[in-house]
This record gives sequence, C-alpha cells and structure tokens, in this order.
Amino acid sequence: MNDADLPTWTLDLAQLFNASWAVLLPQSVSNRVDARLATLATLGADGAPEARGVVLRAADPARCTIDIFTDASTRKCAEIATDPRAALTLWREDVLLQLRLRGTIAVIEGPQAQAAWAGLSDRALPDYGVTPAPGTPITAPDAYTRTPDAARFAILRLTVDTMDVVSLNRPTHSRAVYERRDGWRGQWCAP
Repeated sequence: MNDADLPTWTLDLAQLFNASWAVLLPQSVSNRVDARLATLATLGADGAPEARGVVLRAADPARCTIDIFTDASTRKCAEIATDPRAALTLWREDVLLQLRLRGTIAVIEGPQAQAAWAGLSDRALPDYGVTPAPGTPITAPDAYTRTPDAARFAILRLTVDTMDVVSLNRPTHSRAVYERRDGWRGQWCAP
C-alpha cells in the first residue's frame, strides 16, 4: 500500500476535520455501543487527573459540542463545578482514528435536560438514581438500589476548543491539531 491507497480524508486538513466530527456523530456508528465509548478526564478535588469511560450521546459539529449523560450526584459533576476543563479521548478501530479533544464542560440539569431524559429507554432510566450516590463505599457488591430519578439526570456538554487527530492508516500515519481560536484551520504535526 502506498499513499495513493490511503483514504483521501487522511491527507487533507479540511477532510480530516470533517471525518473527525463524523465519527463522533451517533448516526455514523456501525457498532452503536463500542464506537461511542470514550475516556473523559477531569481534575479531581486533589488536583490529580480523574479518567473514566463514558458513552457519547450526541455531537453537534456546528456548535462544537459533545453530550454525555450522567447521574448528577457523581464526583465528576462536583469536579467540573470546581474546574470545567476536561479532555476526551476516543479510538475508532474501524477507521484507525484517534481523537483527543480538550475543552470545557457545562453540567446541564433540570428543565434543560428533560427532553433527553424523556428519550431514555426504560432499561437506562434506573442508571440515574443510584442510592447511595455513585462512588460511595458499600458493604457488598449489591448494597445499593437503582430507582429512576429525573432530578438526578444531567447532561455533560463538552465545548471543544482543541482537536488532536491521529490517523493510523498505513503506510503513512497523519496527525493534525485544530483549534477553535484560529477557526479550526488545522496544522499538520508529526504523528
């Protein structure tokens, strides 16, 4: 395989940027669960990084936002309230693309989150209402209850400021960094 065999979107800054947002959109996901799994990192109360797996629920390229659903009583909501800076990393095996995103997160609750709550499946609803709150020490693996609670449902909305995109297609890898502050022009970087 030579560069002529590479997907054209890996060799053009604008196409790579658009392809990056396309893999974030749930409509483009072939395996609707695995491909939307990402790692979200925030700063913990002690200033150390905290990383956890999350499921991407929506992406809006026009606003440069990504939505993640969570229980509002999780530690990550408190961490975000203290310092909204965050990073999100996603690997898409099917297109050999790694996305590292940085930006700030807003926690959306109450009436603004209710449309998303109404769209959840009955199976998912109990995930937002675990008692005691997620992360609380318990005496046994099943020493908690799951009761749907709309007041505990929150949307974490990441507004992306920087995208670091790496294509691991062979034989040539490519990497570009895009920043909101320069209009997402993009800059090639060594992979």
